Amino acid sequence: MTWFTTDEPEVFRSEAGTFLAARPDWHTMLLSGLDTIERLRSEGKAPPAVLGWWREPDETATTAAFVWMPPHLLAASRLSQEAATHLADVLSDRTQPFTQLVADDSSARAFSDAWQTTTGSQPKSGPHLRLYRLDGLVRPALAPPGAARTATDDDRALLHDWCTRFVTEAGSLGADLDAFIDERLSRGGWRLWTVGDEPVATAAMTSVVAGTARLTPVYTLPEQRGRGYGSAVTAAVSQAARDAGAEHVLLFTDLANPASNSVYQRIGYRPVSDFRIVVS
Repeated sequence: MTWFTTDEPEVFRSEAGTFLAARPDWHTMLLSGLDTIERLRSEGKAPPAVLGWWREPDETATTAAFVWMPPHLLAASRLSQEAATHLADVLSDRTQPFTQLVADDSSARAFSDAWQTTTGSQPKSGPHLRLYRLDGLVRPALAPPGAARTATDDDRALLHDWCTRFVTEAGSLGADLDAFIDERLSRGGWRLWTVGDEPVATAAMTSVVAGTARLTPVYTLPEQRGRGYGSAVTAAVSQAARDAGAEHVLLFTDLANPASNSVYQRIGYRPVSDFRIVVS
């Protein structure tokens, strides 16, 4: 039993693609990360990439995987204790500094224990997240004033400011901020909720990969919260994801924020699994 690694997306897809596609909701972070690597490569860029898959002894099927663009967040699938232990060994031996891992709750705990045993360093427990999947979109019964519109290049400075505020409040987006904003702008993935001509909230979606799209981030100006704008812009982006062909529309919430968890459930999102971020 061992981890195999490559920096070539096509090799990784041939070894782990079937495994990832079997549960695209659970593997949303890996799929979108892989899509980002492939898109950047197609544009002639060469982002660092470490792509891994796990095989049990005498087995040919992949049973775990991870996608990592150092120095950003490493996204891992469900990990057995053995896979978590060996992953800690793999990461501790690499020259690239490992900083953060996101995985389902039990896998994150297994990796955290393995990392402490391997390195002697106790990792920190980051945000406790819940993955939701859209069941059926329920638009707010009392729609707030205003309307959604697609953000354009003219809104880039505003989006950069709001994303910076989002990171301060909620933590890293797990990617280079400028690239994160521009990629979504390039394909019309941002929505702004505006009242009159004033933007008050925003939400964005990933591209559709393996029938899934994930909403990230959702942000409402602090002075505009509690008025239904966040719910309205989330519903607008959710519909846009469905219109773009997403069978599974997903989002993560921080369980420390009960208000947002309640809002998303009211518009049709249902829990899939709990996740946690581990910080080395």
